[in-house]
Amino acid sequence: MKIFEIIKARNLKHAVSFTLLALLSLVLGGCAGTSPAGDSLLERAQLRWDSILSRDLDTAYSLYSPGYRSKHSRVDFEIELRTKRVKWTSAEYIDRECSENRCLVNFNVGFTVQRPVPGLDEFKSSNLIQDTWVKTRGEWWYVPPK
Repeated sequence: MKIFEIIKARNLKHAVSFTLLALLSLVLGGCAGTSPAGDSLLERAQLRWDSILSRDLDTAYSLYSPGYRSKHSRVDFEIELRTKRVKWTSAEYIDRECSENRCLVNFNVGFTVQRPVPGLDEFKSSNLIQDTWVKTRGEWWYVPPK
């Protein structure tokens, strides 16, 4: 009879452990969803820079706010990027500062400028860039500086 009590006790331990683990997963899962700017924002912010760096301008343009896209055509967007003397070479996420519907995302952006002054063929550097993102209808959108 003692053996059956030991088996019951072990099964009870496993059942309690499993229940606690399940509850902990639910609680932590709930916490992850309450972040004002979660993974979706960071994925979109990095995707925008990755798309610009790889010249996938369709994807980059699609991440700009609906307001921007209503005033600037895809062709205008491409002309604006292609006529800049600056060529971006890298973008590394640094941090973010967020409220409920607005987030400032900081990137360290590497760049080169061809022939910036006579006698200098190329200038390479990096700079901290702060991107503004707004949440509209449940989705994060990039808002360029004016």
